[in-house]
Amino acid sequence: MDSLELWRDCGDGKGFVQLNITTNPDYADISPLPAPGISAVWKYKAIYRLNDAQVGQWSDVATIGVMG
Repeated sequence: MDSLELWRDCGDGKGFVQLNITTNPDYADISPLPAPGISAVWKYKAIYRLNDAQVGQWSDVATIGVMG
């Protein structure tokens, strides 16, 4: 595989949207946090890519709580 396609659901009703395609195994999501004092649950999933095409199966969904 030559890259990883990352998707995130930030709980805004839009569902999963593409976050990035990266070759960095230590990718950090630098998206803005919710407004101060507001919490949210963000969900992530990923799939490998090879020659600009998705390969294999989606990962399990990883969930994290964030606070603005």
